[in-house]
Amino acid sequence: MRRMIVMMVLLLSLLPGSLYGFNVEVETIDGELFTLRQFSMGGRKTFSVDQEGGIGRIDWNEIELFEIKNRGGVYWIELTFMDGKKGEFSLRHYAPFQGRSELGTMLIPFEKVKRVSFLRERLEERKREELRVKESPLSLESSPPRIDRIVLRNGDILVGDVLFESLRVRTVYGLVVFKKEDVSRLSFGKKLKSQKEGGEKDVLISKYGDKISGLFLENQLKVMLRNQTEIVIPRDHIQEIEFALLPEVESKILRESESR
Repeated sequence: MRRMIVMMVLLLSLLPGSLYGFNVEVETIDGELFTLRQFSMGGRKTFSVDQEGGIGRIDWNEIELFEIKNRGGVYWIELTFMDGKKGEFSLRHYAPFQGRSELGTMLIPFEKVKRVSFLRERLEERKREELRVKESPLSLESSPPRIDRIVLRNGDILVGDVLFESLRVRTVYGLVVFKKEDVSRLSFGKKLKSQKEGGEKDVLISKYGDKISGLFLENQLKVMLRNQTEIVIPRDHIQEIEFALLPEVESKILRESESR
């Protein structure tokens, strides 16, 4: 009997994770957006609600949109089902949302979430397309070099290569680390001292659509300009960085700079 149980556990561990989770986009009450795979609430495939006649149980497979409303300390949810019908329910129990992002496993407190949109096939299609591009031998040869655009607070614009492999952002969910190639834009809020006193936060947007606010932890950034000059810029001098722009965008930037 014990051997049979062990074999069942091993078989379950070999099943694809997609059987136990979903692809979703999570929007927080602070405006952050996270794209997660293998999503669940507390690791469960269903959740309980109060409904007429007693307690109901709803399967995540039935839902297209999950919206949370806090009414006097009681959490209500508005659901849009796969068949287009909508319903509002009082949630009996809740737990943190969890799933896998490009950064690894993420755990988001329930009370921080505003809306969960189920992506179903869209995320997998995008992944397959990215894989096809990576596997194409022509893509490596024909892809033009990309550049970074740094906008300073005084209005200056620098074009080159920001020299870091990853960046760290402290958020309400903990420390989040992004690889440079996964970042689309980084907008700096107030200066570092003001942020520590509760000022406007930095905002990171990933190429996967994640929007995360927090505190960028580096005090300065190294930049290799197009003329191969390496400079160091204090973070408080930077307003925004756009990463991996195409050459035609660089030309547009130069024209805009010359017209000033």
